[in-house]
Amino acid sequence: MIDHNPLWGAELDHIRLDTADPSKTAAFYRDAFAMSEKSLADGSTLLQGEERRLIVGSGIAGDQPYSAFRFADETRLAAYRAHLTAQGMNLMPSPTPLFSDGAFAVSDPDGRQMVFGVIDPAQDNGGSPEGHPPHPPGRMQHVVVATADLAAMMAFYEDTLGFVATDHVLRDDEDGGQTLTAVFYRSTREHHSFAMFLSDAARPDHHAYEVSCWNDIRDWADHMATLEIKLWWGPGRHGPGNNLFFMVEDPDGYKVEISAELENMADDDPVRQWPHNERSLNLWGPGWMRV
Repeated sequence: MIDHNPLWGAELDHIRLDTADPSKTAAFYRDAFAMSEKSLADGSTLLQGEERRLIVGSGIAGDQPYSAFRFADETRLAAYRAHLTAQGMNLMPSPTPLFSDGAFAVSDPDGRQMVFGVIDPAQDNGGSPEGHPPHPPGRMQHVVVATADLAAMMAFYEDTLGFVATDHVLRDDEDGGQTLTAVFYRSTREHHSFAMFLSDAARPDHHAYEVSCWNDIRDWADHMATLEIKLWWGPGRHGPGNNLFFMVEDPDGYKVEISAELENMADDDPVRQWPHNERSLNLWGPGWMRV
């Protein structure tokens, strides 16, 4: 299955976050995550650090209109475009200025765009921002959304786009049945690059930066402390993914995660099942229960 999956190898490159106060939000990400700040032609702001970047734009506070996944080269991108076209997908122009010509977008059942492309070398500085002291690594690695229609979203992301399910979270119901409350998806060997949680409405959930080890978690937490940014959740260890983590909130209350030691999966690993409880979400303590 993996060998013939045209999505396989695509990695999260960046996301866009909208806010009613772009200057305040951009300053938060610049300082909290050691990124440089650059104005783009459309009035949005590019925040960029070593292996991490995001775009902050003007709009509804806390909205996350698209996630952009990169392919290694134009050949892989063209094969994926052909795969989606053969399924009758409506391919839309790419909304991001950070990918080369040939990038495109598709809309999921909740109206959020997924963008696929190849990095535009002119927009890739790839290094630490000037004026910031060296920081631990922090590679943008996964993005998560909440949805009220898990079945439709699963069909789209699995059957149409080709994301591979890694873990399911299941809630025991009073009638003896079970309700699926979360799905974790991979597009590389890393446990997940995308995930979705059942909720009462479609909304953004969080995105994450992957670091190398527990000491990096400590150093990033110390960095947050110097800025008087309180940890919102953690430190802890997730069940699905087995990764160490903590989360903070941006000025709009959107959650951002620092993660370490995310599990790597074998190509033929079957989908695993986890119970819907706090311990699955955090083996060490309280969990963030969406439903």
